[in-house]
Amino acid sequence: MRMKTDSPTFEFTVAITKVAWQLCLCCFLALPVSAINPADLPAPGNIGDVLCASDSSQSYALYLPSAYVPGKNWPIIYFFDPGGRGRRPLDHYKDLAEKYGFIFAGSNNSRNFSSEQSKSVNAIWLDTHLRLALDPHRTYTAGFSGGARVAGAMAAGCPKCEIAGVIAHGAGYPSNHPAGDKLLYSFAVGSEDFNWPEIMTARAEREERGQPYRVRVFPGPHQWAPADIMEDALQWLILKSMQAGDLKPDAAFLERMLQQTQAEGAAAENAKDAISEFEAYRSLALDFSGLRDSTDASTRLAALKQSPLYKAARKQERDAINEQFNLESEVSPKLTTYREGSEADPSALAREIVQAMARLNGQALHAKSETKRLIFSRAFSDLWAEGIENGQQELAARHFDKAETCFELMSQVREHPWPYLLLAQTHMAARKKKEALRDLQQSVSHGLKDVDALESNPEFEVLKSDPEFQKLVSKLKQTN
Repeated sequence: MRMKTDSPTFEFTVAITKVAWQLCLCCFLALPVSAINPADLPAPGNIGDVLCASDSSQSYALYLPSAYVPGKNWPIIYFFDPGGRGRRPLDHYKDLAEKYGFIFAGSNNSRNFSSEQSKSVNAIWLDTHLRLALDPHRTYTAGFSGGARVAGAMAAGCPKCEIAGVIAHGAGYPSNHPAGDKLLYSFAVGSEDFNWPEIMTARAEREERGQPYRVRVFPGPHQWAPADIMEDALQWLILKSMQAGDLKPDAAFLERMLQQTQAEGAAAENAKDAISEFEAYRSLALDFSGLRDSTDASTRLAALKQSPLYKAARKQERDAINEQFNLESEVSPKLTTYREGSEADPSALAREIVQAMARLNGQALHAKSETKRLIFSRAFSDLWAEGIENGQQELAARHFDKAETCFELMSQVREHPWPYLLLAQTHMAARKKKEALRDLQQSVSHGLKDVDALESNPEFEVLKSDPEFQKLVSKLKQTN
């Protein structure tokens, strides 16, 4: 255990979705070592929840690799899930923590639209630095969606913390991210993710500025990336640590990474995938510099950058981004008007929105090319997410009637359990237990399968003794 009395706190503004939220932070005083009980930690090789010694209202899921001993400094990744489910990323990726010797810590309190995110960030930072032996040069943050923005804000907003890098899934930067950061930034995004444009834009910007980055696109929607994509990020961070001199070079690891990257470049060339080929040679030229001879890769990289095939691929990427934005610009203002309640005939506006989004969805289903299908699909999903976020913002402001209308509208747009789950949260906040239970039934009938969405949600805590709620939870557990 290592005591650190000057653990920094974080001062930043973070865009959780599309709105900037100002976070006011309190400085926590480090507790004496005697206040920390080592028995409160999960056994190495197991995931467990830890209550923060400085604030018992805050907790985090923790995974210590089986080989963990306090006499050695360990790399750590702080995870932020948009729903405040700290165990979710640890369940997904704990095998990687074990394989590569990382500590994983996931906040159970940081969630989208929470007014106490700064409190959660500070609490997990302080508590881990009180309890654990951590490598000051190999500290990273990671997050999905709104959690990715929290991870980015945490890394950029605390220079004293010397956080080395960020793993961002399904989202780009927070709203006030500094343009010239020196962070290692590993992005991952699904091909159907509505935030695909901002990841591609961030990649182009970091390339132009000469900032370190890695981007991986996987088949799929808005979600935590598959384990192999996370493993790629960890390998890259390890490689960069060796390059920076923070980790002793491992010849076998370097050779595997070199051969893997060369194979990626060759496969991309055969597939005429100019962007993937460029990214592979960029890694060979820059990430292996000082570790292996990168002269040939640098020459190839310069040629690729000027090639007609690469320039055409970048143009196609920009065109796809612009087309998605143009499609969304036709509907987004109507969603804002509906949320504000300023329309004389809200029912007519609701029908107009539902019809416009149905057309988008139909265009995605009947598109003549995969490129077009993805554009229409991402635009539809982004607008649907915007409608959901409108309701979440109203719920956070305790405007329950407005939140309810937003969620009900989105339930008409798409068959999905999420609007009903949020309606249940809205009705619980408004102390309408009967309506909330009805909404939860609707959520299950519309496809909810994650029982943790009910059991770990603090809004439903008072329902846990209700027989109807217990029956619903039992049903979900049996079907899964």
